[in-house]
Amino acid sequence: MLTKPLETIIAMKYTETITSLISKGLDEVNHSDKGHLSLSTRRAILQAINKPCVIGRISILCALKVYSIWNDFFRNDTEIIGLIKKTEKYLLGQTSKKGLLEDADHLDVFADNYMEDDITAAFAAKVAVHAAYDAGSGADRVISDYDSEEEIEDPDEWDTAFLASLVYNGGIVDWDSVDDRRNKEFWNWYLTDCIKTACADGRLPYPASANKATSPAKYIPYRTQLRLWKEDAKCCACINGIKEVLVKMVAFAQWSKCDFYCYTVASTSQPEIYYYKGNEPVWFGPNGIKILIYLSGKVEKLKDLMYSLCPQEGAFYLCKITIYKDNHMDIRFDYDTRDEKLKEAFSDSDFSEDFSKYPRAKEFIPDWLSDILKRKKISF
Repeated sequence: MLTKPLETIIAMKYTETITSLISKGLDEVNHSDKGHLSLSTRRAILQAINKPCVIGRISILCALKVYSIWNDFFRNDTEIIGLIKKTEKYLLGQTSKKGLLEDADHLDVFADNYMEDDITAAFAAKVAVHAAYDAGSGADRVISDYDSEEEIEDPDEWDTAFLASLVYNGGIVDWDSVDDRRNKEFWNWYLTDCIKTACADGRLPYPASANKATSPAKYIPYRTQLRLWKEDAKCCACINGIKEVLVKMVAFAQWSKCDFYCYTVASTSQPEIYYYKGNEPVWFGPNGIKILIYLSGKVEKLKDLMYSLCPQEGAFYLCKITIYKDNHMDIRFDYDTRDEKLKEAFSDSDFSEDFSKYPRAKEFIPDWLSDILKRKKISF
């Protein structure tokens, strides 16, 4: 994929028309009791700019303006800031439109999941989604979208700058709650620093935290639960029941080994089996659904048993059992890592529900779970 030089697609000087419209807009904002910049003036400015990359950068800057509201709510965010960066990469010809819009669709739904927890933060995230859609739609589509009336109550119909202004001024919760001072502050910024930065050929002002490495994981004490599958009779019986089934499968199918994974969060389990005849794992597939249901039931019982014996340590999210053709067994439990499968299959609400069912002592709560519980306003 070709990368376009930054200065060839961005740098533009204000025309007399743009300068005049900005002056008109500043006068409009500063002589308005509400401090508002009208839809017609915003639209006229974008029409005068009429350069897709610059208009896309204006939308990105609006997303960055309110990003801290999302990041204060969702600590150590990588998803939304990643979408903002990907939007800029698209404008520079460094990633595909298809990939950008797929990510935007996914994160639009992701942000919706937090509406009940913090509507302002959720809409701050959706400003980034709007910016991605703007970039993927092109200047003509963005400008025509400005025909929509602001009185429409569907935020999907609002332009990116207007949505960002409501997040910034408090009006996203209730239009009667708009802080006029902050509204005036936002639109003054939009007409000055925002447009100036968008038209320049420099890099965009990402927050410093967006470029920092993730801090090391919190230290979690050793769990005595990890010995129970060997030492407690009831736990041993559960493990042996699982092992018996897997050993028969390996012997009958002449596998070299098999890996049984059972992810279990709250009231839901996701079991999977991968087998080996060569070096590559092969998914066992849906034909073994009855076996998987039986095995996951055993794992759920094991989870309850182990938790009941050491409740302060919490309950595991993953049980992985490997059986080799010589009947040797390896077993691993994971209580603290939210791997890709757990991110994909289970929502924050699932983990908060799991915590309500299996509360754990503070020293056994990993940072990512702590963040979820804070967002869900659950004490621990």
